[in-house]
Amino acid sequence: MTLVNIAELRFYPGNARRGDIDLIAESLGKLGQYKPIVVNKDGTILAGNHTVMAAQRLGWETIDVHRVDVDDDTAKRIVIVDNKANDQSTYDVEDLVNLLTELPTLEATGFTRYEVDQLLESLDDIDAEIPERPAEPTPEGFNLLVECENAEEQARIKARLLAEGVTVGEV
Repeated sequence: MTLVNIAELRFYPGNARRGDIDLIAESLGKLGQYKPIVVNKDGTILAGNHTVMAAQRLGWETIDVHRVDVDDDTAKRIVIVDNKANDQSTYDVEDLVNLLTELPTLEATGFTRYEVDQLLESLDDIDAEIPERPAEPTPEGFNLLVECENAEEQARIKARLLAEGVTVGEV
């Protein structure tokens, strides 16, 4: 990686991707730059156009760069596949919920409380396959009552228990 003056860089002409500059700026502001942008030999940004826009919005003068030396055809392909690869990505919802609910806040994650609630609801659909607990507890089973301060805390604890394979019921 090389630290480069942003004024020396050029945005890729005709980049079809429309990024969320606000989200990227929040991430850069809270977490810093944790991966370099990709720049061709002539200073044209191939991957990270919106990261640079967000950095400019934050007043940054320099940014970490990984330089490549490719022809115009390859440069165009890099721009396209970098965007397409993000479109094709998905999440393991249970793993994502676990990561999100282990954090004290959602700050700088890109996720809102509403989105996490939606993810939790989608897990509830999966949980429908878990058999109900018996009406009468058996001597081999154990019950645990957890009192929560609010619904948000309840959802977070429930998701963590479900992720560990614990059957969860509500009283």
